[in-house]
Amino acid sequence: MKTIKGLMLGILFSSVCLSFSMISFATEDSSEVEIEATQSSETQTKVTEAKKEIDLTPKFKIKEIKTTIGGKGTVEVEQIEGMKDLKGTFKTTVADQSVLSITDQGQWQGLKQGKTKATLDFEWDKESLQKIQEKYPDHQLVKKDIVQEVPVEVTETKEVNVDITPSFNVGTIRAKIGETGQFKVAPMGGVANPKGTYLAYIPEDSKGIISVDANGKWTALKTGKVDFVLDFQLSEESMKEIQDKNPGSTLKARSIASRVKVEVKPVGTLNITPRIDLTSINGKVGDTGQIKVKPIEGIKDATGSFVPRISDPSIIEIDSAGKWKALKAGTTSFTYTYNWSDETMKKLAEKYPGYEFFVEESAQVVEVKITENTTSSTKPIGTTKPVGKKLPATNESSTNMIWLTGLCLVFLTVIGWYKIETNK
Repeated sequence: MKTIKGLMLGILFSSVCLSFSMISFATEDSSEVEIEATQSSETQTKVTEAKKEIDLTPKFKIKEIKTTIGGKGTVEVEQIEGMKDLKGTFKTTVADQSVLSITDQGQWQGLKQGKTKATLDFEWDKESLQKIQEKYPDHQLVKKDIVQEVPVEVTETKEVNVDITPSFNVGTIRAKIGETGQFKVAPMGGVANPKGTYLAYIPEDSKGIISVDANGKWTALKTGKVDFVLDFQLSEESMKEIQDKNPGSTLKARSIASRVKVEVKPVGTLNITPRIDLTSINGKVGDTGQIKVKPIEGIKDATGSFVPRISDPSIIEIDSAGKWKALKAGTTSFTYTYNWSDETMKKLAEKYPGYEFFVEESAQVVEVKITENTTSSTKPIGTTKPVGKKLPATNESSTNMIWLTGLCLVFLTVIGWYKIETNK
């Protein structure tokens, strides 16, 4: 009996223990579910937070540096997405600094032949970081600690020549007086608009036809033809710019002269031949007068000077102003050249810019006839004998009648004498 009771108690005890064990397992399983749920929530939070991070780890555009001794370049860092003009400082390390140098601005230069490695890094400056934070206020700025290495190889410099012989946009100029134009030099060594000084070697006897200033501007001055040599001297600024674009190269100019042919024509022509207002001069000894030149092309108060050529200068004299004086009786003729004054020519040039003025070569002949001045009261000086009979100065009509009467008497006497002689 006791044995049966003991057995029953054992079974009861085992059942109770088993029940507690089941509850414990259930509790443990419930805890694990809770832990897993918590871990899942934390992971989701981390994913959400990760989406609000801005990665500032620099990314470089260059993957390797291959250059020659003296070669130059720049390491460029990519901008943060959606932003531009961000700045900072390069933090670089070159394993062999005798082969390549890199500044804190990312500018590199090959120093000697060899191979090495460069470790690249970059730090955004405060202003750039502030711009990034302002654009993404809900994001966290993070930077990964990643080592970025690029291989470097510097080789011997090969001799490269860059032609800097100037080539111009104009080789022939056909223009009218007063027209202007602009010389331009072709690109050199990768520089699109090289700067410098233009040099024009124009023959001395043709410098009045065209002019060229230091900036390459030309101006047609007067009619004519000329060939001249044009050259261009590069400025130091452009020389440096070409050298920077062609590191290690030699700048050379060929000894080739660039010749420019020029032909300048007038805008129009204008006849300015002087014309005087007379074709002959008739006067008496002692008379004076003025030769006047007709107005020219609407120019008021035109002035100039005469250069007369008189066949017999003893009969008449003419000064440069055109004033004449009769010297003695006689006939002669003269031609003249009349030169317009500088002031008059200036007025013509201002009124007719670009025109060519010409004077006809034909000469105008002016006939001159000078007679004695019989109305002069001047008496002869000294004693002179009268030639022929001197007639009385008064009662001239009475004297003439006496003479007629006397002649009639003489005539009648001759007739009477003749009849007497005949009757004998």
